[in-house]
Amino acid sequence: MISHRVRGLSLMHGLVQTLALLVLFWVWMLLFSLGLHHRFMREQYVTYAIVLVVTSLLDLGRSKLARSDLLHLDIIRNHSLSVRQAGVIVGGLLLFLVASKDVAISRLFLFTFAPAAYLLLLASNVVCPRWLASLLFSGSSSAKTLILGTPDDAVKLNPWLERKVRYGLHLVGLITTSTGHDSRCKLPVLGDFSQITNILRKTDATKLIVLDLSLLPDQMVELADLCDKYGLRLLIVNDLEDRFHRSITFFDDDGFHFMEFRREPLECPVGRTVKRVLDLAVSIPVVLFVLPPVTLMVWFFQQTQSPGPLFFRQRRTGKYNRPFLIYKFRTMHTGNFDEGRQAVADDARVFPAGKWMRKLSIDELPQFINVLIGEMSVVGPRPHFVDHDALFGEIAHFYRVRSFIKPGITGLAQVRGLRGEARKERDLIDRIHSDVYYLENWSPIMDWVIIFKTAWQVIAPPKTAY
Repeated sequence: MISHRVRGLSLMHGLVQTLALLVLFWVWMLLFSLGLHHRFMREQYVTYAIVLVVTSLLDLGRSKLARSDLLHLDIIRNHSLSVRQAGVIVGGLLLFLVASKDVAISRLFLFTFAPAAYLLLLASNVVCPRWLASLLFSGSSSAKTLILGTPDDAVKLNPWLERKVRYGLHLVGLITTSTGHDSRCKLPVLGDFSQITNILRKTDATKLIVLDLSLLPDQMVELADLCDKYGLRLLIVNDLEDRFHRSITFFDDDGFHFMEFRREPLECPVGRTVKRVLDLAVSIPVVLFVLPPVTLMVWFFQQTQSPGPLFFRQRRTGKYNRPFLIYKFRTMHTGNFDEGRQAVADDARVFPAGKWMRKLSIDELPQFINVLIGEMSVVGPRPHFVDHDALFGEIAHFYRVRSFIKPGITGLAQVRGLRGEARKERDLIDRIHSDVYYLENWSPIMDWVIIFKTAWQVIAPPKTAY
C-alpha cells in the first residue's frame, strides 16, 4: 500500500543519510588532521563514529522522518528538519563526550562538524528521496491504478494522486458510479460499475482505489472478491467525517470494533484529575485571599449606588445539562424581572459601578466558589441561562454537546473575542464551535494559555465586554 511505500522510502533515506554522515565524519577528520598537521588518535574517533551511527538510527526510529513525505518537502520544512537532525546527532556526540570525560578528541573538530553535517543533511533531503524513488518505484514496481467513484470525488482526490505519482502510482482511468461528469476531472472514463469485471480484466491493473462509500454492502463484497480474483490491491478512501460533518474516532475494546463521533480527552480519569487539580490550585487562593477584599469593595459600591443583595444567583445549565445556581456579584439594579435578557451596551439596568465591574469581569469572581465545590471549572464552555437552552438548541443542533464537560468561568470562545451579547445566530454558532473544539482538543497547556489570555483581557478589556 501507499503508506508502506512512503514509510519505506523514508527509512531507506534515513539509512543512506546515516551512511553519508559516517563518510563525512571520517573525511572531515582526515581533512581536519591534515590542516592542523596533528596526528589524531584515530581509535578514539572510532568510538565517536559508532555513537554517531547509533544516534542517527535511534532518531530515525522515533522521529517523524520515518513517516514523512520527503518527496514534497518545501525549503522551510527541509531547513527545520535538517537543523533538528544535525542537532540530535551532534548533541549525541557531545553528550557522550561529557559523559566519558574524554580529553583526546578535538572539541573544535566536533563544533566544525556540526555545520558540515547540517549542509549534508539539507542537500540529501532534497536529492536522496528523489533518487531513491526513481530507483525503487519504477518499472515493475509501478502500480497501475484504477479509480472507482464519481468525477467529483476524483477531483477532490486529485492533489493527493499527483503527489503519489513519484511513489509508482500510475493512473489508468476512472470507473464511474454516477452519470454526471466534472470537466475538471482529467482521468479517462473507462466505464461504469456494471462493466467493472471487463475493465479489471482488460486494463491489467494492480490497484483499485474506491472513493464512493455509498456503494451497497453487497456491492462492496463483490468488489473485494473481484479484486482478490484478478489480483488487485483494494484501497478505500474513508470520507465518513465529510459525510457526517464531524470528527470520527475508531477504537477497539474487548474484541469489538467501535466508531465514535469525537475525541474526548477529558473522558480519561487522568485528564479529569489534572484539570481538577488546576481548578483547586486557582480557586482556593482566589476564594481565600482575593474574594474577601473584593467583596467588601463591591458591597460598598452597591450600598451607595444600588442597595440590595450582594450576590446575583441564577439557575444555569452545567455538565450533562444538570442545572445549578451560579454566583455573581450583582451589577444591575434590583427589580429586574427579565433575568434572561442579555446585557447590551449602555444597558440602563446596570448601575454605574456595575459597568466597570462587568468590563473588568470582577462580577465573575464569586464563580470561583462554584469551581471550588465542583459545579464549574476555571476553563470550559460558559454556562447559559436554563431558559436559553431550548432556543440555542434550535439555532445550533450540536449545542448540547458542550455539556459533556463542566462549564467554565472563561473559555476558548471568550479569548477568541466571542463574548458579550450574541446579536446574530452566527455569533452563537461560532461560540459553540469553539466550545466543541475545546472539548475535542483539551490539554493542560490549552487551559493555561486560555487563563493567561483571559488575564490579559482583564487588563485590556475587549469592546464586547459590557
